[in-house]
Amino acid sequence: MNKLIFLLIGLPMTCLGQNSADVEPHKYGGWYCPDNLNGFPAVDINNWKDVPVINGRMPTQDETQTEASLIFVDHEKYPNAKPLDLKMPQLARFYNNHSRKEEIVIVIQAINVSNDSVVGFRYLNGGNGSARFNEVNFLSDNEIDQISSSRFVSFMVKINATQDVIWKILTKSDYIATLQPIFDRENKLPSGWNNASKVNFKYQNAGVVTSEFAANMYGNQYIQIDCELDNEHYVEKFLLLEDQQTHVTEFQIVCGPYRDDFERQKFILNNWAQKVKELSEKPPIKLY
Repeated sequence: MNKLIFLLIGLPMTCLGQNSADVEPHKYGGWYCPDNLNGFPAVDINNWKDVPVINGRMPTQDETQTEASLIFVDHEKYPNAKPLDLKMPQLARFYNNHSRKEEIVIVIQAINVSNDSVVGFRYLNGGNGSARFNEVNFLSDNEIDQISSSRFVSFMVKINATQDVIWKILTKSDYIATLQPIFDRENKLPSGWNNASKVNFKYQNAGVVTSEFAANMYGNQYIQIDCELDNEHYVEKFLLLEDQQTHVTEFQIVCGPYRDDFERQKFILNNWAQKVKELSEKPPIKLY
């Protein structure tokens, strides 16, 4: 999702902490934008300290269009808004009602507006969100040291086809026979595994699915599969961004995190994406 669109249509939570009925409720807490993979790409856990941030002041509107910040506050409407005395970035845990699991997020912004404290953060797997300050639990240095090293497979493939065509390849069971051998070479998956699946792809070590989403989000087709296994979290994100003039579509993929099998999964996902591209660009059979 375009970052500016996120600022305008983010889902606001009920305003808390108002001291007076004369103070207009703000709209800055409770946004969820997991598909903003261009604005906030996935971050491997070892690199969380390197994300850009703005410390000690409120960001300008231009700066909220970068990775360094995401909440712009209108100072004419909220003249007393100010940053919290907290150095960024910070790692925290946040229970995501959409993915139905507690996730580690990188907090890049913390502000007080209308006597209410709000944080803005980016998900490790890409995208961004915001919450009330008391909804996140900041990690101690010891807790951070206990986090295992892991990486995301994240890349983009340009496909000379519309997103509607690609969407059929990704979701219709007609293409399982062609796509499954790429990620299931030893044919270990049970028959009918895809009956309830949102996408023609499966990582066998993903764990239990906690949430699935596959639909059009503000003009872009988007799939997100969230899983959990022994407190380990896994996610698959597939985003289609079509150029309406050329009808060339960017197929964005973020999957992980992976540990020892990172290189293998990277190889599999690249091959799978190339097959999706091949099928999507294949001209339709003409019947005479």
